[in-house]
Amino acid sequence: MVTAQVVMVAVMTAAPLDMHLHGDGLGAVGMTLSAHTLGMFALSPLTGRMTDRYGAHPVILAGLAVLALSTALAAVATGSPGRAAALFLLGYGWNLCFVGGSARLARDLPEAERQHTEGAVDAAVWTVAAAASLLSTAVLSAGGYAALAWASCAGALAVAAGQVRRRAPLARPEPDGRGIGRP
Repeated sequence: MVTAQVVMVAVMTAAPLDMHLHGDGLGAVGMTLSAHTLGMFALSPLTGRMTDRYGAHPVILAGLAVLALSTALAAVATGSPGRAAALFLLGYGWNLCFVGGSARLARDLPEAERQHTEGAVDAAVWTVAAAASLLSTAVLSAGGYAALAWASCAGALAVAAGQVRRRAPLARPEPDGRGIGRP
């Protein structure tokens, strides 16, 4: 959830500024931000069904993959239709991570720990969102929108790789007929 928030806020915050710098008008900026907001919320029922059917972890991994795809597209997109598509996907990647992450918190934590953990996650998410918002414009100024988008892509991919590696099943010896493991 934290990674999704950082990636989404960093890329989304800088997008209207970059669009303005490249001569896009208010209509193009508005269309792009509307596409992004649509991606964030419109498909939530579908995401919820996917989470119920496949579990939170696959949905979160899908979200990280969509975030990586969207930021790569944002880095190379020229013109407002490409940017709108990239930001729609950015919103939907965030949605997958947030719905999956919220389901994981609600389902996997013992009730006694849930309130405290959810509060800690909220605090972390909104703290890093504020930092990402401030830093994104500095990165935009120093290296351009493509550099910001590629860095965000790398962050999403790194977390996805860590999640896949962490959840990979351990190789275990097969038991023989007596319940003793064989190499």
